[in-house]
Amino acid sequence: MEVVLLWLDDLDDALFSVALAWERLRRGMLKIGLAAAIIVAVSELSAVATALTPALSGVAAASVVAWFVGTAVRAVHDREARPYLTAA
Repeated sequence: MEVVLLWLDDLDDALFSVALAWERLRRGMLKIGLAAAIIVAVSELSAVATALTPALSGVAAASVVAWFVGTAVRAVHDREARPYLTAA
């Protein structure tokens, strides 16, 4: 039984290490989304390369969704880690 508990603890550590790594990528994802949104706006205003608008809109939306997923995972991590923190 103890082996299973140790395995679950390692699985938990792996999951939250991925969440913390995702936190570092979050800002980069927002920059990609911002660039895609600006390019969409410029291409729509200039009526040039409007065929790229759906693809760029998808990139912008996907980066914002990825940012929100990272934020949600970070919030869960912070909520789960709080009971284990000890007051020094």
